[in-house]
Amino acid sequence: MQALMFTEIKKQQLVDIPIPIIDRPDGVLLKVKSVGVCGSDLHGYTGQTGRRIPPLIMGHEATGEVVAAGDAVKGLPLGSRVAVQPVEFCGVCPQCLAGRRNVCENRRLMGMNAPGAYAEYVAWPADNLFPLPENLSYENGALTEPLAVAVHAVSLAPIRPYDTALIVGAGPIGLLTLAVLKLTGVSLIAVSDASDARLELARAVGAEVTINPTRQNPRQVVNEFTNGSGVDLAFEAVGLSATAQQSLEVTRNKGTVIWIGNNQRMIEIDMQAVVTRELAVIGSYGMTGEDFQRSLRMLADGCIPTEQLINRRATLSEGPALFDQLLTSPETIKCVINFA
Repeated sequence: MQALMFTEIKKQQLVDIPIPIIDRPDGVLLKVKSVGVCGSDLHGYTGQTGRRIPPLIMGHEATGEVVAAGDAVKGLPLGSRVAVQPVEFCGVCPQCLAGRRNVCENRRLMGMNAPGAYAEYVAWPADNLFPLPENLSYENGALTEPLAVAVHAVSLAPIRPYDTALIVGAGPIGLLTLAVLKLTGVSLIAVSDASDARLELARAVGAEVTINPTRQNPRQVVNEFTNGSGVDLAFEAVGLSATAQQSLEVTRNKGTVIWIGNNQRMIEIDMQAVVTRELAVIGSYGMTGEDFQRSLRMLADGCIPTEQLINRRATLSEGPALFDQLLTSPETIKCVINFA
């Protein structure tokens, strides 16, 4: 089969390798149909995070067709259309046993700790495969994983009727968080980003206020619609020192900040502000199975503006040059690689 191999920092190439074998009773072989390009893959490509070590086939936002299955697999007949939940949990560690599987101590991520879906075929456990609703395309189904990340982040926030919120970052996760927040009781949502093109899209998705921090003072703008208090909730979806600090600055005393961004490992923030203003800062990682299933239903029901978010499509053969193009194209929100 053909696969896009991350061979060294800032280099990928198409390679011919054997189709994966099913080496466990609960294993399933998928013919990949669509796979989204995640910001974490772009950061891995540039070496920013150090979490993806070449040689590696990346890609985890995938949908596919079941073409083979292990002896223990039930309920997934050949030809089944599925979405991939890319985090495999051990099921026996204290976190798994407590129902917190997204922070499993022994988790394994497709495209990071295991071969990913930038390939014609990928193997993955049956428990991590969810049937696609009949009315959901493979391409739109590739949004299930990033949407589940946003659903999980919003689920951690203590949302009360008529709260105000600000999202820092109008990339895919930030915009999906916006779409999810629009379905809650939040009264007003602001979005901050350095790209005017992304802010325009944020307004189209439903943001009432947009802020470009290169020209505006975020706290001053927030003060205008919160009577000087700050927002009740802030979501950080970038992962840099400046954006993390911004999420703290715009939040009211005793407010809640949810950090979803996962870019820089070490950041610098005003810890004194967190302490003296009693801010609650919550990290959000991955998703639960319930988050994933909820996301599938939201996509199938048309709750998410997929046509606005998926604004670049590619083929696997474009892969070697694709990441460099995406890194210089801030107007691209979500690129999906489609297979015939």
